[in-house]
Amino acid sequence: MKKIFDKIFLNLCPIIYLGLTRAQDSHDRFLFGSEIVKNNSTSQTIKVLDVGCGGGNFYTYLKSNFSNVEYLGLDFDVQKINSQKYNEKNFKIISQDLREEWFFDEFDFVWSSEVIEHILNDQFFFQNLIKSAKKEGYIILTTPHTDSYINFANKFGWSKDPSKTEDGGHVRLGYTEEDLKKLANKYNLDLVDIYFISECDDYRAKNLGKINNGIKCYIFNILYYLKIFNYKRYQTKNNIKDILNYYSIAAVFKKK
Repeated sequence: MKKIFDKIFLNLCPIIYLGLTRAQDSHDRFLFGSEIVKNNSTSQTIKVLDVGCGGGNFYTYLKSNFSNVEYLGLDFDVQKINSQKYNEKNFKIISQDLREEWFFDEFDFVWSSEVIEHILNDQFFFQNLIKSAKKEGYIILTTPHTDSYINFANKFGWSKDPSKTEDGGHVRLGYTEEDLKKLANKYNLDLVDIYFISECDDYRAKNLGKINNGIKCYIFNILYYLKIFNYKRYQTKNNIKDILNYYSIAAVFKKK
């Protein structure tokens, strides 16, 4: 039944449908990412690599802004790959161990959302992202914000012990602004800007992991869509009074 609904509503009203039926924080990130791509593109034809793509939902958001998107997604999860939603020549997802060295051509935009915190050798992983971007191309990275995570963990008793093995959990709690600035400096990238994504009060933070599926997810997302719940999706660091209220941090890098 879900596959039938997906097929119908992804054609009729794709962004609204995904915003109502998927995790709200991932919806926030995809809106952020597609807006960054739109603002930094000089053409209606773009080539995008999505590293850690899941079922390829980000493609839906890109299609809303561009007439021609050449999309390649990479992911560990074979089950998610098998559930990919599009049968289009410009859309492709392939299985790839993201801990290994890989290269599938150079892209205008390399997008990786909430993946790097799962990889022990994050420097090697980041080098693969850089290698995959064209000269003057962009790498857009999102990850949990370390200080925010600790802030919420202290309030709600979340674990502050990262996984010591790559078992699907977080091997680090997240990244800070300084961490992202160091990546830019180390690899000679322009750091275009830093953003914070998914504003949370205590209620939303406490329920981030509980609203990702089922009826509670749908009710929450409908209330959010109707602006009964009114959280900012993303902001640049200069427009935020308290960054600890935002769950994720993002950096936009430009390759020289």
